[in-house]
Amino acid sequence: MVTELQSDIVDTEGGETGGGAPSVNSTAILRSVLKEAAWAFFSAAILLAIIYSLAFSRIHPEFVPFIGQHAKPLTASGNDLIPVSVGKGLKEGGRYLIEDFNGDEAILALPRAFRAEHYPFIKVNLSGFERYSKAKILWQQVGDPTTHGLEFNRSGDQVTQIAMVYGGEHYSGSIQSIALLFFDGPALGSENNADVDITVNSIEFRPFSARYVIEQVVEDWTNPPLWQGYSNNIVRGIHANGMLFPNAVANLLVVAGLLMAALFRLVRKLRSATTLEHRLLATALCLCLYGWVFSDVLRWHWRIEQLIDTHERYAGLPLKERIRNNEIRCARFPKDCAAHLLPYF
Repeated sequence: MVTELQSDIVDTEGGETGGGAPSVNSTAILRSVLKEAAWAFFSAAILLAIIYSLAFSRIHPEFVPFIGQHAKPLTASGNDLIPVSVGKGLKEGGRYLIEDFNGDEAILALPRAFRAEHYPFIKVNLSGFERYSKAKILWQQVGDPTTHGLEFNRSGDQVTQIAMVYGGEHYSGSIQSIALLFFDGPALGSENNADVDITVNSIEFRPFSARYVIEQVVEDWTNPPLWQGYSNNIVRGIHANGMLFPNAVANLLVVAGLLMAALFRLVRKLRSATTLEHRLLATALCLCLYGWVFSDVLRWHWRIEQLIDTHERYAGLPLKERIRNNEIRCARFPKDCAAHLLPYF
């Protein structure tokens, strides 16, 4: 990349000096390229953030019923939870500890009525949630016995804030109760949450606000799901109910940054006769570099988690257990995912 940038540097004072050295310091011009691209990139980020906030309801029409409700945040402690299906549990210091599942599940209910449109986000504060287990939030509408649910996305041994708006028409009107469902996944290590206690501290009902939207986007980007690629060439970058694709944002930052750089150059040209000592192409290449860094930084946390996950699932295990621990295969064939010991995952 540095070689390409340097090759695009133009000597505005007339070629090379004797001895083949450029008449203008290449390092200084390279700094100028990096600086211009940085200013353009951050300016593009500010511009896109403003556009996103102004056009939020058009980009996310599912949030329209939740905007402008002016509800106050609510918090329920672990003491408020009622065990519905738990093997062993106890309330301690305002928390609820799930010590044992009832078979392959544990369900805690919160019989509290509220208006769905008041709370598009719910945050469950817990710890001890192992990677092989699964968790969902369940709810029932008033007058409807049907139970609806959304799966939580993992953040270490915790779960991220969940955008309830992706419950669609089922999350609307009066909600009579919610519940937390923890259940074993198909992997060998998932039984009873790998014998680790799950501690539920509190449940926060969060109204619509810029703060919670930003928190949701950040958690979506920094906690993508493991082992959910649809092929070797497609990486979503967020979980199924994520709000904003980071790949699209990275591409928009590069394109908008290039437009900002061209605008800066036009303004500079109109104000004075001086021009920059490098071409716009060099800045464009540097913007591509910044866009790649932006995307890659988001993925490093994911890669580290995937490395740990891969080691725990497969290292030193016989083929049958490795197949059983593979989420993609056993999610599709939960009853006999390891029956034939297929030599692929």
